Amino acid sequence: MYIKLRDKLGKKLNIIHPGEFFVTRENELIATLLGSCVAVCLHDEVNCVGAMNHYMLPGRITKSVSADEDSTKYGITSINKIIRLMIEKGASKKNMTARIFGGGSIIKRLSENSSSSLIPADNVRVARLMMEMEDIPIIGSDVGADYTRKIIFDVHTGKVYLRKMRGEEVKNLVLLRDEHLLA
Repeated sequence: MYIKLRDKLGKKLNIIHPGEFFVTRENELIATLLGSCVAVCLHDEVNCVGAMNHYMLPGRITKSVSADEDSTKYGITSINKIIRLMIEKGASKKNMTARIFGGGSIIKRLSENSSSSLIPADNVRVARLMMEMEDIPIIGSDVGADYTRKIIFDVHTGKVYLRKMRGEEVKNLVLLRDEHLLA
């Protein structure tokens, strides 16, 4: 995680990376950049507690892997962890709402039978299923398609700021940046 003060926004900005999460009661921002990964933003408006995760894979429960496993790169584990930590910080599950972002298909399929092409949809499916199982209403989502997404979650207000870019736009920006670096 990377933390910086955004003068323009007037709040501390906590940037999370794949496999990370952040839970807080403070008046601050949480941000991440998504491709095929998914972020779930949970908010308890009454108690002013918020959380965001950034997971890479849906995960599964087997005999050797419990739902409480410590690896938050998996959706099942990461979502369970942020719900538990929000409650520890004073949130009430009955007041929680969710927003789901990501699950973009930004990497071109290598073949029609590629199982990696199912990961974005499975990531989104896990988030929706977990919210249904926990009785947490989903009040917003922006998922799928071939977008990358930059999201900034304001814990105090519960608002999420979203910027989307198509995979081709990102590629062109990177190429342009590389040309300037080499010049």
